[in-house]
Amino acid sequence: MRLMTEGINWFYTLTGQGEPVLFLHGGLDTCVNYTHLLKELADGFSVIAVDRRGHGRTADTDAPFDCALMARELAAFLRELNLPPVHIIGCSDGANIGLHMAACFPEQVKSLIAVSGNYKGRSGMSDGCLAMFDALSVEFVQETMPDILRQYSELNPSPAPESYIAKTKQMWNQEIVISQECLAGIRVPVLIVGGDRDMVLPEQLLEMKSLIPDASLLILPYSGHYIFQDFAWSSTTVSAVQLFREFITTRFSGNNAIFI
Repeated sequence: MRLMTEGINWFYTLTGQGEPVLFLHGGLDTCVNYTHLLKELADGFSVIAVDRRGHGRTADTDAPFDCALMARELAAFLRELNLPPVHIIGCSDGANIGLHMAACFPEQVKSLIAVSGNYKGRSGMSDGCLAMFDALSVEFVQETMPDILRQYSELNPSPAPESYIAKTKQMWNQEIVISQECLAGIRVPVLIVGGDRDMVLPEQLLEMKSLIPDASLLILPYSGHYIFQDFAWSSTTVSAVQLFREFITTRFSGNNAIFI
């Protein structure tokens, strides 16, 4: 499906019935990579999965990749759909964008599940991840992650690999993604999720839980950063989705829970 807002020609899918859930993918990514997750969520919810600007099947504009800006763009997207407040499930950069939406557009957000989010920028990531950030280029991605550029070139209506990678590198090398003050101002229910082998440092996830009022925390065992992509789908992620359902419907009947 297509929707135009503020110069962005969004591609999105709408599946299932029930309360609306907005799914936000990560960086250098697309909703195509989450078919198992989206199918599970569509059993009980109305799931809107959108390729954000410059990713997947949504063409880019001249604007930078910036989480606060992309939050504003997605808020406009939701207004155009004329939806009631949505539950957001965001992975990686999608989680960061979800945090900005929860902080700045609370009237549009009913709850947030932030998977592998990162508020501290570079200082909150593992050494191996930082080395990848520093090396990021079209040549590096082509050599080490060729499927990313192949998929991008096949799906995007106006592929521009140099810009795609350069904008991503600039965003990933920020020192602060969202301020502590913004996190402390969030008033919607939040579930923070990470893997015990995530490239996001575990102490950062604990800090986010302490900063966001009444937030809950879920750490998944034997899991890395790409927990919910199709290639990593497992019994652990199936169990996590069941917890997602419980959080969306009951908020665990009392916030501030920890699952490790």
